[in-house]
Amino acid sequence: MLDFNKALKGLDGQDVKDENNESLPIGKLLAQQLASSNKGDALKYFTWAQKVYAGETLDLDKSDEGTIKEFIKSNEQMTNLAKAQLLEVFKD
Repeated sequence: MLDFNKALKGLDGQDVKDENNESLPIGKLLAQQLASSNKGDALKYFTWAQKVYAGETLDLDKSDEGTIKEFIKSNEQMTNLAKAQLLEVFKD
């Protein structure tokens, strides 16, 4: 199970806030990237985006885990600050 329902942390260890001054979950950041991507399996990415945006966990097989992990690593829109915290989820 992959749980992306954690707040994005800044370099100071504090939660990064969104425009409403609420903690920004890494899942919402990932969901936006999955949904706006123009490559990969559109149906799969969209389904994953909906789930992580809603705060749900992803129960993926090893192949799909590898797919989403590679998506995060190769994404050119996200910062390393975000990527590192997203990739930490795979260590749990």
